[in-house]
Amino acid sequence: MPLLCFLFFIGVPLFWALSLSFRNGQSVISGEFKLFPSPATLENYIYVWTRNKLNTFFINSMITSFGSVLFIGMMALFNGYALSRFQFKGKQAFMVILLMTQMIPLIFNMSSIFMMMVKMKLTNSLFGICLLHIAAGLPYNSLMMKSFIGSIPREIDEAAAIDGCNRAQIIFKVILPTVRPGFTTVIAYAFITCWNEYLLSYTLLTDAKKFPISVGLKYLVGEYSTNYAALAAGCIIALIPPILLFAYVQRHLVSGMNAGAIKG
Repeated sequence: MPLLCFLFFIGVPLFWALSLSFRNGQSVISGEFKLFPSPATLENYIYVWTRNKLNTFFINSMITSFGSVLFIGMMALFNGYALSRFQFKGKQAFMVILLMTQMIPLIFNMSSIFMMMVKMKLTNSLFGICLLHIAAGLPYNSLMMKSFIGSIPREIDEAAAIDGCNRAQIIFKVILPTVRPGFTTVIAYAFITCWNEYLLSYTLLTDAKKFPISVGLKYLVGEYSTNYAALAAGCIIALIPPILLFAYVQRHLVSGMNAGAIKG
């Protein structure tokens, strides 16, 4: 029953947005209720992609998301390995601090972040947004990688070292292939987080040519009127990368979540 409720509240709005995005303007204005658009048209997708610069917003989101995920994935792998395999003074306190960073709402630090980015001259910069994405996503993803790598027996590392592997070779040739499902989970989670991020981009970016798609969609809502069919088309376009990503990695996500929950 809870699953059916969840599917209802997620599936119905998604289906309605999809249906609305294929309706023409006259059909939307008339207020006529139709489950399926008749006739179906792609004019809303063409309109938002070309006239509303959604293509630019889409590319900006791709740049910031992939750029951030590249560093988050690699650094989380290294951090997870270090936290899993090495004992050092203050390790437990360090892990608690990493976890505590996820308990502080982002809006709580926005004034400090804004002042810091102004002094670093990184406002209105996609590079600055990438840095903040990395800083925000690295702690939690490092802890996830620590859990995944911790499920691998240390004897595997020792056997690889006996065979002549150095530390880097152990990580990339032994650990990474073994925790590939978990690493895929981290990459997917980091990408979705970066793709959906809104507050930082809305606060720090002033040039419309640098807006990500999450911010760009806001400007499809007019002050006095809104083209809801075009807005629905924009939302569907914004959903395409996350849906394609989950369709590709869903098999790894299940095994990755299981791997992170089991200790070897």
